[in-house]
Amino acid sequence: MTVTRFGIVGCGSAAVPVCQAIANLPDTTLARVHDVNVELARDLSERCNVPYTTDVNELLNDSDIDAVYLAVPHDLLAGLARQVLQANKHALVEKPLALTLDEIDELIALAEEKQRALGVFYEMRYADSFRQARELVQAKRLGEIFGVKMQTLIDKKLTYWNVGYSGRSANPWRGEKKRAGGGVTLMNTSHLLDALWYVTNLQVTRVAAESGTLVAHVEVEDTLAATLRFHNGALGSLFAGAHIVGAHAGEAFEIYGTHGTLRVPDPYSDEPLEIFLRTRWNDIPAATWHMLPRASVNVFERAVQDFARAVQNNARAPINGNDARRVLQIILAMYRAAEEKRAVNLQ
Repeated sequence: MTVTRFGIVGCGSAAVPVCQAIANLPDTTLARVHDVNVELARDLSERCNVPYTTDVNELLNDSDIDAVYLAVPHDLLAGLARQVLQANKHALVEKPLALTLDEIDELIALAEEKQRALGVFYEMRYADSFRQARELVQAKRLGEIFGVKMQTLIDKKLTYWNVGYSGRSANPWRGEKKRAGGGVTLMNTSHLLDALWYVTNLQVTRVAAESGTLVAHVEVEDTLAATLRFHNGALGSLFAGAHIVGAHAGEAFEIYGTHGTLRVPDPYSDEPLEIFLRTRWNDIPAATWHMLPRASVNVFERAVQDFARAVQNNARAPINGNDARRVLQIILAMYRAAEEKRAVNLQ
C-alpha cells in the first residue's frame, strides 16, 4: 500500500481534526508539524506523537514528507503554498487559498509546472446531505432550477475574532481586513458557495450586495445580504450573519425547481434532507414533504483521503485551485458590489 506522508504548517484549531483524520486513515501518516508559536507546535506534536519544528524550511526540506497541509491566517496561505510547491511537495491548503485571484492563478500554474496536487480544504462538500442533494439535482428530480436561498446563521462569541472557536490560540487576525480579507462571508459562507456549486453546477454571473459590521468591533463584515444571478437565469438570495442570537439553522440552503423543492440542512446538524415533489418518484411520495435519512460521515477523513489518493495517483486534487478561484471570485464581487452600491458582473 502506498502511504502519503503529511507535514502540517499551522497548529491552531483547524489542524486538530485534520491530524486525527490523517491518523485514522490506513494510507496516510503524519511526519512532522510546524508553527511559529512553539507552544502550539509542541502541543500538537505531543497529541500526534510526531516531531515539531518552528522552522518551516526544516519541514519543507524533510524528504519523509510528500504533502503539506497549510492552516495559517489567510494572508499567509498563498505564500506558504508557493513555498510548498517550489519544494516539490503537494499542497493541501485551507480555504480561501489566497486573497486575490491573481495569487490563485499563479498557484494553479505552479502546481501544473511542478506536477504537484494543489488541494483546497472545503471539507463540507463531503457531507452526506450534499451527496444526496447532488444526486437528486443531477437526476433532474427537481426539474429546472430557477431559485436558490442560502443562509449562514451563526451565533459566534465576540471573542471569536481574537481566539477563534476553540480559544486554542490568541491572534486577532480574523478581525483585521488586511490579514483576513473578509469576515463571515469569506470565513463561513465560502463553504456553502462551494457546496452549492458541487450540488447544482450553477455558475454565478452577477451579484448585488449590502454588508456591514453591525455587532462586532472588527474591520471585516459580520453581516451580509446578497442577490445572485446564475448562468441559466436562476435567481438566488444569501443572508450571512456571524452573531445571530439563537441561531440554529446554521449553514443551509433551499433549491427551487419546476418539479420540486429541496431543503438542504446544515451538514453538522442532525436534521434530514427534505424534498417536496409534484409527482411520485420511487419511494418519495408526491405533494408532501418527505425526509431522507442521511449517513454520518467524517468529512475531514473524506477530504484527506481524497487528496491523498490524488497524490498517490499523480492526479489533480478533487477540490483544487479552480474551485477556490470560483468561490473567491463570487465573494470578491459581493464585497465590490456592497462597496460600490451596484450590481457586479462576473467575467
